[in-house]
Amino acid sequence: MNNPQALQEVQRTMLLHLIDVLVAPVFMFFAVLACTGTPLTDTPVYICPTPVPLPTSTVLAGTPQPTPRPQPTPYVILPPTDFFVGDAVFIGTSVSENGVRFRLQSVGSQPASPDGNGEPRNVYTWQLEVKNIGTADYEVFPSAQMFLNEISTAYGDQTGVWSATREAADEAGVPFDDDAYRLDSGETRVFRFAAYGPVGQASRFAFQLDPTVSDGSEIVTWTNQNNPHCAGDIRDP
Repeated sequence: MNNPQALQEVQRTMLLHLIDVLVAPVFMFFAVLACTGTPLTDTPVYICPTPVPLPTSTVLAGTPQPTPRPQPTPYVILPPTDFFVGDAVFIGTSVSENGVRFRLQSVGSQPASPDGNGEPRNVYTWQLEVKNIGTADYEVFPSAQMFLNEISTAYGDQTGVWSATREAADEAGVPFDDDAYRLDSGETRVFRFAAYGPVGQASRFAFQLDPTVSDGSEIVTWTNQNNPHCAGDIRDP
């Protein structure tokens, strides 16, 4: 090691190795951040495919005609009102750069193994159908953006954040979609979730529209009920 050139070569090799060890994980970290999802800024909406009928009145012959009633209007749901299971919830349109259709599906629950304190719990399962109706790719990180938000228990409704986990999915026997995914324009995909929670009934789910912020993201919420007012879908707007 008395050769200065050989010593410099060894030092250079060690430095390059140190850079690989220290810097590569940083680049990987930012790469993950860059793929955490596409923010959505338009207002979520559900529109019934048929107008809500107005009550009709019977008019006897020869009597003056009443003032015409206003035309029926479509039944529409907008936040902060909860959407229903099966509703086609649109954000943006087919001419928007970022346009998406969401649909909550297949909500279920079953008894699960006790938690770490020996307390009973359930494992809750659900699916989210996502269709990219916009013109650009849509990136979604489903397991980070969606969670069980409210559970009705024997002691009252509990509100919180019960996120999907692989452990819960394994116990429920369902796949776990825990990656970030890119949907091409026109592509539809169904994501599956499973989360542990107190024994009860899942009553509300939530989805963060902007996955790039840890606080302050607008959310879409669904109540665990079928729509009592309307059924069916409009065409993708």
